[in-house]
Amino acid sequence: MARATHVKKARKDIPGTDIKAGDSYYWWKFMVGGRGGPKHYSKERPRLSQLTQSEYLGTLYDLQDRLSALPADSSLADEVQSLVDDIRQLGEDQTDKLNNMPDSLQQSSTGEMLQERADAMESAASELEGLDMSEYDKEEHGEDYETEEEYWQAKLEEIHNSISLEG
Repeated sequence: MARATHVKKARKDIPGTDIKAGDSYYWWKFMVGGRGGPKHYSKERPRLSQLTQSEYLGTLYDLQDRLSALPADSSLADEVQSLVDDIRQLGEDQTDKLNNMPDSLQQSSTGEMLQERADAMESAASELEGLDMSEYDKEEHGEDYETEEEYWQAKLEEIHNSISLEG
């Protein structure tokens, strides 16, 4: 994974970007052929998905960002379902890669890694699907939660406590 370097004050304008002299920015580059490749620039701190060239890890980091940004409101159930679909798709992509490998390589460490990734994504998706994301009902949930906001916040905490997307 590339390491981002923060520059507090640019000494000059950086061509091809909107970074001007005096601006604060970040830069990073990936190793290419034993040497550093082209630099990437951003005025904002780069997301983890921007610091990797792995398709799997990039997607996984984006899913982690989405998981941490889930709203604590009535749209939570729809957001969780969308997340479940994308997690499951990432797992299926890993299974497809495994199935497209020659049989002799499927038992190698790479094949095992792909299988572990696929299993982990299926497990995470199933875990999320198993959570109760029913709409707030004052009669049903009023005893346990004083407000609807409190109910959705508790559901969000339940999600964060039950799942962890690891690379």
